[in-house]
Amino acid sequence: MKKVLIMCLLLISMIGLTACQQDDDVDDPIDNDPLQAQKDILYNEAELSFKFFWETTNSDESSAGYGLSRDRYPGNPTIASVASVGFALTSIPVGVENGWITREEGMDRAQKTLENLLTLDRVNGFYYHFLNMYTGQREWNSEVSIIDTGLMIAGAIVAAEYFGGEVATLANTIYDGVDWNWYVNESSNMFYMGYDPESGFGGAWNHMAEQMILYVLAAGSDTYPTDDSLYKTVKSNVRAAYVGTYTSTTTGEDVGPYYYTYDGSLFQHQFSHAFIDFRDIVDYQGTDWFSNATMATKANYLYTIDKSDLYNTYSATSWGLSASDGPNEYRAYGAGLAKSNYHNGTIAPYAAVASVNYLEEESLYAVENYYSMEELVGEYGLKDAYNLGPVSALYNPTINSLTPWYDSDYIGIDKGISLLMIENYQSELIWTYFMQNENVREGLINLGFLNVE
Repeated sequence: MKKVLIMCLLLISMIGLTACQQDDDVDDPIDNDPLQAQKDILYNEAELSFKFFWETTNSDESSAGYGLSRDRYPGNPTIASVASVGFALTSIPVGVENGWITREEGMDRAQKTLENLLTLDRVNGFYYHFLNMYTGQREWNSEVSIIDTGLMIAGAIVAAEYFGGEVATLANTIYDGVDWNWYVNESSNMFYMGYDPESGFGGAWNHMAEQMILYVLAAGSDTYPTDDSLYKTVKSNVRAAYVGTYTSTTTGEDVGPYYYTYDGSLFQHQFSHAFIDFRDIVDYQGTDWFSNATMATKANYLYTIDKSDLYNTYSATSWGLSASDGPNEYRAYGAGLAKSNYHNGTIAPYAAVASVNYLEEESLYAVENYYSMEELVGEYGLKDAYNLGPVSALYNPTINSLTPWYDSDYIGIDKGISLLMIENYQSELIWTYFMQNENVREGLINLGFLNVE
């Protein structure tokens, strides 16, 4: 009997050993992913970006500014940005899905934020760009902003689709209150760029940039819908004056033809794209805006490399010219092709991070490089920008005197676009919920986009 027992144990051991050997022969896709280390860094950046919104947004329920999100941190501690609120609302479902907060916590924050937004001052449904974090009142005599209101509504839509119920009701109430036609310059058939109560309307969205989402929201509105002519007017301008091919002086590679922006900043190819999934749709003229954004990103990447003989910051793992802080000012830094681009060695890490859906490997290697710089990383991940100065002090003496420089601030909209694009890369969460919204689908169809399900 003892002998039989021993033989049985040996047989079980052999079966187990064979099973283990078979398991060892099965490839683990994660273990075999050569970019897994870089992806882990990227996902860490997403978590820290979420923490930025969850921890720095006003969560004092007795405050008139409940739900308002910081324009920047730690700088300007009393200033909130309405666009940052939109990114904060979008971040909530990301936090729930990743287990960083509970669904109950997320729903409570989203609902109370939307409730408070309905108490704040609006002009024909549009919000002021900058608000006091604690009073909810207009700050800096800022403009009544169509683009910042649009980004806030986009975030509200994501939260509405994710949570449903009262969150959806509140989000729809805010959306329905926006009179998109009021913001239209009837003589040019374009949206104005801004409205100041003291001086009236000014500027024009006369080229394609980060405002693409406005045409979709306006054309899909239940209460104040616009027709497709606004989009078609701007598209006509772009086709006439904003198309070209970038040729790299380093690699000789041609990128394009593609539609470029006025100043060549990468965020202009990211903000609307974080919400609208352009990958499988084309407009009435067959334009593939996802492909266009990919080409614009590749041109920005190559332009940075082409100028690496001028600035120490620029390289194949340090790229991304976009709006950001700089050693001496905040401005929209940009690459060619552009009508009027400017750069001085300042790199905004978020620009490469948020490009991961366009240039995967280039983005991942850049993130790895940024995280190797102790001065660039803090409690909420990557700070806004840095500049290592010119290769030759004589080339730009002013910047040379101010560098090396590392930003001390995080900027809300930049942490937001990083988080959203990373989550889309990992799970397509934002695209999924935004694109299932009936108003969004209706807006795209009304503008003449094809293949909208």
